[in-house]
Parts: sequence; structure tokens; C-alpha cells
Amino acid sequence: MAYRLTPALRERLKAPFGELYRCKGEECLRGILKGFKSPPKVISIGDVTTYFLLKSGRVPDMCIVDDLTMRLPVDIEVKKGTAHESFMDVRVKNPAGVVTEELIGAIRDNMYSERPVRIYVEGEEDLAVIPACVYAPVGSVILYGQPSEGVVAVRVTEDKKRETCSLMEQMIKE
Repeated sequence: MAYRLTPALRERLKAPFGELYRCKGEECLRGILKGFKSPPKVISIGDVTTYFLLKSGRVPDMCIVDDLTMRLPVDIEVKKGTAHESFMDVRVKNPAGVVTEELIGAIRDNMYSERPVRIYVEGEEDLAVIPACVYAPVGSVILYGQPSEGVVAVRVTEDKKRETCSLMEQMIKE
């Protein structure tokens, strides 16, 4: 099964799903994380965000990457930079504009892994923030890039979990 965005949801999800920080790079991510007191999980979505998070000295508990940025291949430095030796790698398929059960299962089944996990998506990881919010423990932070604007930090709360479950319910089930 897969969950596909409706046109209305596609428009709604163009806006940041959390707080937008108009900065980039490792200093930006280091500064954002200072605002979170010992989050139980740090999850990064996207190759560039993960790359700079690792450069800042923080290994995320989970990262979700696809070797693309703005639908173009990332440069070799970023690609190599997200292949950190501490990660346990998981591969899934997830086409653009959908959230597959395979991606959902990989996030759910690895959220509490003892080792940091890198979920490599063949396809697109742009909507991974939705199941990540559903399965991350309250207090966690999810980081992703907002193209040409900066980094979005999503604080996982019970309200955010309800909001993301509602989004899933509004999606077209295929």
C-alpha cells in the first residue's frame, strides 16, 4: 500500500512543517540543536541536511537520504559524507509524491535501533517527515531542508503526531 498526496495536501505541505531557520551549514545545525534539550531522537531527512549535521559533529539517530537534492544528484562530497561508518544501512523504494508501506516500515522498525540508521531511498524521501513524526518519540527533533530557504526543525509533540496522523488519513490510499 502507498499513500499519495492530494493536490490540496501538496499545496499545504509546501509550507514548513515546523520552525524555519533561515541559515545553512554545520553552524546553523549546531545552533538549532542547542535549542533542544536532550532530544530522545535526532532525525535528519535529506542528503544536504544530513551532510551538514554530520559535519557539525552530530550523528543523527536516523537519517533518510536519496542521493538527490532538489531532484538533482548530490555532489560526490555530500554523497560520501552521508555514508558515515556508524550507520546501519536500510534500503527502500519510495516513488515521488507518495509514502510507501516499505518506507513507513523502515522508519517504524528502526526508530529504536541501538545503532544510528541510514535509510537510503530509491526514489524520493521528501515526504518522510510524515511517518517520522508518527513514530519518533515525543521530544525528538526532525530536521530537513526547505529548498532555497533554510532548515526546518520539527519538534515532535503529541499535537504534531495527531496532525501527521490526520495528514496520512487525508492521503489517497493505493
